[in-house]
Amino acid sequence: MTTELSKKHVGTRFTVEHCDGAIESFEDALLSVTPHAKKASITRAIRQLIVRLSDGHPMSKENFPTEGDLPKSSGKFHAFKKVPIRAYCWLSKKYPNTYFISHYTYKDKQKLDERDTEKVRRNWRDKEE
Repeated sequence: MTTELSKKHVGTRFTVEHCDGAIESFEDALLSVTPHAKKASITRAIRQLIVRLSDGHPMSKENFPTEGDLPKSSGKFHAFKKVPIRAYCWLSKKYPNTYFISHYTYKDKQKLDERDTEKVRRNWRDKEE
């Protein structure tokens, strides 16, 4: 199954770019979603959240909460939430007006998993250092 997510989306305010492997992690997370019809709805909702963010529209705390700390006191990372899928991202300091999506995960609980934090931090180091 291939998604309709693009590697990079350029909006009127921000660029939203997927890190290496992020789109594949979305496809993997979708494998846990049932029924099949819900997969299309989640894909559409994630795409809409990416477009909203890239165009600079306000994001609700429900759909775009702050999740954790980036390395070296570089700020926080956020999550796009379309239950049960979550995408972790941060606003780059190195690349102006660019958000990077680290990866996606299937989440059936609220608590942030340390493995997700570490994956975001690894992707952050790859892009920002």
